[in-house]
Amino acid sequence: KYLTFEMDGSGWNNIRMGFENLILLAHAMARTLVLPPKRQIFHMADKSAGRVFSLDDFYDIDVINKEQMGLNIITMEEFLKREALSGNLKSLETGESAYPPSNRTQWDNQRLNPLWNYLRRVTKSFEIWEPTQCVMAFPAVGSDIRSVAALMHNILVGADGRTFPRPNDFQGAPTRVDAPPTERLREILAERRKICMY
Repeated sequence: KYLTFEMDGSGWNNIRMGFENLILLAHAMARTLVLPPKRQIFHMADKSAGRVFSLDDFYDIDVINKEQMGLNIITMEEFLKREALSGNLKSLETGESAYPPSNRTQWDNQRLNPLWNYLRRVTKSFEIWEPTQCVMAFPAVGSDIRSVAALMHNILVGADGRTFPRPNDFQGAPTRVDAPPTERLREILAERRKICMY
């Protein structure tokens, strides 16, 4: 239903690229994208005298929402008021309603660890995902998990007689975007031998 994320701790360009990818993920998965609270951005703090920024300082979120049918972007404050304070967010351990620290919904320019820890307790997250070892997969429906796992297994065991792919195998010979899923997966593995399903 929702996709929340923590802004990269580095500079603006990394944050921008990550956000643009998250827009694509949210749109593809039909999830409402939740913007993180405003905060200082590395390399910008010196020039802006400690000013805090939100992604809507750089993007016209209202226009994106209007022009991109099927995409909805809201603030963290709106998300917490709508879902957390109404008791819709449940502890993954107990199944009981869990509320944000001090019932706070306004987190702009605050220490965000308490918020992120809270969200990890009430939402599915990938705090153990290691991108250098595991390819992230977003199956369209639950039943696709088995087919994606089978694709990965077949590549790992060399079911088609080929060796495990290496990044250099694709230098100057990229896989076509309309290639079968097995071929696309072989290319993006980049020596990773695990797949993490969302």
